[in-house]
Amino acid sequence: MAMIERKKLPEKVIDEIRNRLANGQLMLGEKLPNQNDLSLELGVSRTSLREAMKILDLLGVIEQRPGYGTVIRGNIPELNKKKDDLPLLSNEEATYELLEAREIIECGAVKLVAQKATDEQIQSLFEMVGKMELCLKNEDYEEYKKLDHKFHELIAVASANRFLNDPAIAIHQYMEKFIDENIELLPGLVKQSQRHHRAVCEAIARRDPERAEKEMRSHIREIVNSYKRYQASVAGRKKGR
Repeated sequence: MAMIERKKLPEKVIDEIRNRLANGQLMLGEKLPNQNDLSLELGVSRTSLREAMKILDLLGVIEQRPGYGTVIRGNIPELNKKKDDLPLLSNEEATYELLEAREIIECGAVKLVAQKATDEQIQSLFEMVGKMELCLKNEDYEEYKKLDHKFHELIAVASANRFLNDPAIAIHQYMEKFIDENIELLPGLVKQSQRHHRAVCEAIARRDPERAEKEMRSHIREIVNSYKRYQASVAGRKKGR
């Protein structure tokens, strides 16, 4: 099989697994090659392959069987198409589920961060917040989006809990798409979110888990409220036609 194109490699791995399931090259219950062989076959690093496997594991597509290997246990859910194809803003149910999952995972994670984060991790969070504020000042939204993703990724890592870190990776695959759209369609939300980012950092630096959780919850609830206002405005425009 041809080597996978080197862009967005974890997504390309997932797409390739989907294609193999669709054309019958892979069947439910079949064992995947070991990671060394599969990474060579697909032309990706083991790091990219592991990230893709984590997402597929979380989605219930594969099962890791100790002493045996990785087995296909289900098809890739329809929602997990390339995130460029996900109409999150136009799909109310998917958007609310995504934000609900964020609140459950990130509010719990940030409490742990306030207790466990190293001084270096806290410093990195503040440095990211500073860079994000500069991006907003310069209206450099592309760089802002990258830093936003890294900020929340570091929150997950600093929780020092592998079972929170992995779901966060999957959720932020979708959040990247949501951020792309809300910068364009939810005016003012990004600047409001940035205030919460700094407040979260300050609570973590004070080692205040309850305050950190409160600020993160306010951050996510503000996104929910902005999305509700957006949907109301869309409904109003439709009625006015």
